[in-house]
Amino acid sequence: MADGRSIVLHGNGTGASACARCHGANGAGNAAAGFPRLAGIDAAYLTKQLDDFASGQRENPVMQAIARALTPDQRRATAAYFAARALPSGPRRSESKLLAQGRKLATLGDWSRNIPACVQCHGPGARGVPPHFPALAGQHAAYVEAQIQAWKKGSRRNDPDGLMRGIAARLSAGQVRAVAAYLEDPDIRVVHHHPDGALPAWQAAPADGTRFRPPADAQIPDNAFGRMVRRGESLFVDTQQLRGKYVGNGLSCVNCHLDRGRRAGAAPMWAAYVHYPAFRRKTGTVSTLAERIQGCFRYSENGTAPAADGGVIKALETYFFWMAKGAPVGAQLQGRGYPKLTKPVRSPDVTRGAKVFEVHCAICHGASGQGYRFDGKYIFPPLWGSESYNWGAGMHRIDTAAAFIKANMPLSEPERLTLQQAWDVAAFVNSHERPQDPRFKGSVQATRKAYHRHDCLYGRRVRGRVLGTPP
Repeated sequence: MADGRSIVLHGNGTGASACARCHGANGAGNAAAGFPRLAGIDAAYLTKQLDDFASGQRENPVMQAIARALTPDQRRATAAYFAARALPSGPRRSESKLLAQGRKLATLGDWSRNIPACVQCHGPGARGVPPHFPALAGQHAAYVEAQIQAWKKGSRRNDPDGLMRGIAARLSAGQVRAVAAYLEDPDIRVVHHHPDGALPAWQAAPADGTRFRPPADAQIPDNAFGRMVRRGESLFVDTQQLRGKYVGNGLSCVNCHLDRGRRAGAAPMWAAYVHYPAFRRKTGTVSTLAERIQGCFRYSENGTAPAADGGVIKALETYFFWMAKGAPVGAQLQGRGYPKLTKPVRSPDVTRGAKVFEVHCAICHGASGQGYRFDGKYIFPPLWGSESYNWGAGMHRIDTAAAFIKANMPLSEPERLTLQQAWDVAAFVNSHERPQDPRFKGSVQATRKAYHRHDCLYGRRVRGRVLGTPP
């Protein structure tokens, strides 16, 4: 392999100048000149950027000339050198109004404009999720701002599936400045508190103001009740803290109930709270909210249900109660559940769905639906296999998954997929094996007859195998 250190310090002798001239020997960059920090950024991501400069997919006359003068092996070696440099530390900053705004965007997002938190894709502390989402923490503010503006203007187009272009287009100039300033701190922290803050018809507030909105986090009282609310929120956002006790896979509640259970059209918890007790066809009985939550642990989390009167359920119920403060009890609130979809013109097709998945979903969930981990926890959830929801979860239904996908995916791009694409990719995702239905009756046929007389592929033969067949 080429000597990355030599190229960085001296160039390659055939047209590529020394990287250190602009980016520094240790990859610290130059904030005043607008040269980015490269230290600690994933090697695969840096290699892709050099390859994109070389091919012309990413624009910059200086970098294009340098990248073209490097061989593919030299690009990889240079990227590996910078990736191995330590992330620089910076001075602690007191939080100004600008930084406070940036912190909210970076750690919580602005879901009212379909802007997810930076850390949702770039990982906790914005330290990157290789290979597609680079570290942002500690990057020079001027550079971050310049890149967001480049995506806004269309002069940068090498982001996967156009995700950053869509997000950049929705950021105001003030938001760009704020989030860039905040990300310049290499030691940012993830928080789970949300500012007040949907664009499709099912998500937008009606003109008459009848859409219910949950209270702002600032209204959580500083007392025993408030502490229980925050405990429930913590369990909801990071359900993996219950792994091994009540959770048996890699999922958290927030994977299906976006924006911490607040987002209309993503089965918000404020709408669920006022709906229960309610009759459920799945159980054939009237279920309490506690029983409904227990079902989520059993099926969606592929785990064991906590006691209805135990601390976990009580904390979650308290969090939901707080979010539903002021909502009419028993009402079918607008935005509840997932928006109902009409049937597509053509029946859902697994083969077509595989193509949709490859283009729009694999970037986050992996080519094999395995999701992506960071520090032992999933940043992007697994969609099938042993770490995903089991065959008893509601999301294994094609109609349910299609509704969720159409209204909420790709992340930050609701309604981007056509109706047909949503149904097709839902069929593809649910055409793979996953943990067994806990209600298994000894055979797939008996279990399907008892519990799966709906829009699903359990017990159907796909790719030569009857889905749900025990290993």
